[in-house]
Amino acid sequence: MSDNHEILDLANRFESIATDGFEGRAYRPALAELAHRIRERPGMAPRVAHALGVMIRLIGEGDPEGRFAAKIAILREAVGMLGDA
Repeated sequence: MSDNHEILDLANRFESIATDGFEGRAYRPALAELAHRIRERPGMAPRVAHALGVMIRLIGEGDPEGRFAAKIAILREAVGMLGDA
């Protein structure tokens, strides 16, 4: 699997976890576990955080009414977890 493909796959996993949270299911343990696994891999966390930033921007641009604000907040939480070493 190419690095870019893996980064997109990991970002999509975060998005799936954020969807669970958006729908009212518990998400923090899965979010924290995935962030921890990514931080253990040298150089991977900033790249996944960047991909999440792009995802957040795209979701926000496609949602002017703010219906997905909770999902965006969860994705931002994930970016914060990736930055916490």
